[in-house]
Amino acid sequence: MRALAAVPDPRDPRGVRYPLTALLAVAVCAVMAGASSFAAITDWLHDLDEDAQDR
Repeated sequence: MRALAAVPDPRDPRGVRYPLTALLAVAVCAVMAGASSFAAITDWLHDLDEDAQDR
């Protein structure tokens, strides 16, 4: 997580809803699980149960 937290966030602060570190962590986990597109990452996240999403 330290490596992900070190990534600079280029987003405009007015539009930020989720911390960049959390978004990158989800993307990394989804890709490790086989996701190969933004849509597949979204599908992977939506397939998680609520407890896993909260973590």
